[in-house]
Amino acid sequence: MDFPPLGHLRIASPDDVPRISVVATAAFRYSPLFEWERPNHAKYPEDTLESYRAQFLDAIQSDDHIVLVREDAYLRDENNKTAAIIPDNTGWTAPKAGERVIVGVISIKLDPGSRHVGKLKINNGCYLATPHSLNRDLNQRHYDEWGLLSATAKRKNRVHRHSTISMIVVHPAYWRRGHGTQLATWARDLSRMDRIPQCVSAAPMSQCLFMSLGFREIDAIVAEGDKDDPRGVKTMLLEFGREYRGEPYQRLILRWIVKVTKDSLVGLVRWTQRRLNRMQVQGNEKWVW
Repeated sequence: MDFPPLGHLRIASPDDVPRISVVATAAFRYSPLFEWERPNHAKYPEDTLESYRAQFLDAIQSDDHIVLVREDAYLRDENNKTAAIIPDNTGWTAPKAGERVIVGVISIKLDPGSRHVGKLKINNGCYLATPHSLNRDLNQRHYDEWGLLSATAKRKNRVHRHSTISMIVVHPAYWRRGHGTQLATWARDLSRMDRIPQCVSAAPMSQCLFMSLGFREIDAIVAEGDKDDPRGVKTMLLEFGREYRGEPYQRLILRWIVKVTKDSLVGLVRWTQRRLNRMQVQGNEKWVW
């Protein structure tokens, strides 16, 4: 078996992107990082949606990502259960109450050299064009600064080549139903099955979930407050499978040894065949090795 059982999860497709952007906007609104990066969300909510559409569409179409979704029965009043602003022109048509809709999503960036590259993908669909966001909701300086801080922390702690949970969200109207646990557990089980360590930058509200699944704190990622937002922001860099560190490199070395040995054997066979052919031409001459 290449993957943990999907169970109630399914593979995301480009057609899911409009709904996923609604779920992401509704859920990420409660993250301190959202307020740090998107202080103008209330004024430009359509830009927030477009930004998440672009991010998730890129992940869905990227061979080195796995994107899974969780569905539940649609609640007509779901927009009343989030502090985010969900505009009318989302590109997604709400179904009848009770019909199945996406309520949670996880994006996993695979480790370099993963055997899963290009798998669990559905790239066909109607929503294929990469959307364009004006990013008017962003504090671009905060956004860029956080990307640098996150990358620096991962390199410092040597987790930048791990499998990474890039994003995991559940719409607030469907919280406390176990959806987030199912998504995070699948990712953890993939790490365990492959014996590849995995990391995640977890906001305070999700740290307990990951810690319960065996993730451990390795560092804090902190952006100090400034004139734009004196509160600053902090997440915790967590790791699962620390004991697996080094195993990917051992497997690479083993594959290299196998390849070198195979190439050497092939060369020996070819050399021997040439000697035999020469003997045949020379008749009964003695073969001197």
